[in-house]
Amino acid sequence: MRLATDKHFILTFLILFLFLPGRAMSHCFSLREDPLLISLSLPSFNGIRDNECIWTGSGNSITIPLRRAGNIFLIEAEVDGERGYLVLDTGASGVVLNRTYFRDHVVMDSQTAGGVTGSVAEVEKIGVDQIIISGLKFKGLIADLANLGHIENRRGVKILGLIGFALIRNFEIVLDAGQSDLQLFKIDKKGERIDLSAPSFVSDYKCPFDEKNNILFLNTSLKGKRMNFCFDTGAETNVIDRDAPRSVLASVSITRRSTLNGAAETTTDVLFGTMNDFQFGEKTLDNLETIITNLNPLSESYGVRIDGMLGYSFFSRGVICINFVKKEFSISYIKATEE
Repeated sequence: MRLATDKHFILTFLILFLFLPGRAMSHCFSLREDPLLISLSLPSFNGIRDNECIWTGSGNSITIPLRRAGNIFLIEAEVDGERGYLVLDTGASGVVLNRTYFRDHVVMDSQTAGGVTGSVAEVEKIGVDQIIISGLKFKGLIADLANLGHIENRRGVKILGLIGFALIRNFEIVLDAGQSDLQLFKIDKKGERIDLSAPSFVSDYKCPFDEKNNILFLNTSLKGKRMNFCFDTGAETNVIDRDAPRSVLASVSITRRSTLNGAAETTTDVLFGTMNDFQFGEKTLDNLETIITNLNPLSESYGVRIDGMLGYSFFSRGVICINFVKKEFSISYIKATEE
């Protein structure tokens, strides 16, 4: 197996746990009481080549069932013979595997990871023979190894790791949170679906997006201010940077103050509430669960200034279609009768 190495390695490992002060942590958590935000940035990830993706499904599209755990989504997978689930985390630029199950793999490199509350852990880089997901097989990968027991303990499922867009960016991607499935369509060099009989995605709004290291960024408006958001399926709630304009912060109706715990022992306070007047295209969205915290460490990691993160409380409002060839982000909103 040919292993690729990174000349410049930057990894910010951010696993945030919110809970009400004085509450005992239980085995199961609801979004309202204890949202989870997972975000990893690996700017120099190049762990898989295009020709190492083997399409094992029939036809020109695949529907991958998603298992919902809280408001994050899991994909059933097999990684080097180990069966379990991968978190669909589009805030991750590469592949991250759980040290619990892959600690015997040969370590190629190691780096210190940092989070919003400070340095948190040692993250190692390993070679992986193959990852098998419904209808797809990826061979000869490089992945990062980290402790993900936090997610397992909180969700009560076997978590093999996290994957973002890196492995599936060569397909047209349709995410339907309401139906809990992920559809992948084969596309040509122009980004058009190869199967001409497959109906095109019908959107209520379509916009271009910026992309860096497999992370997707969207520009939109909130209270008349243009803002840059990271699209992150690993976040159970939206996030607004504490340094956002006052008018933007005022759009969040604060319901409580909570404590933010990183993977390290350090903590920081955040505000939790609901965001209103979020404009995406001609649609204005209200009652989006949101936290306010410091996003400077994540901006530095991404190498892109972000004003916020769009998580479950955003993408659950519709069906999302993403095409990296066309650099198009589309949404078909759930109609009022469906909500």
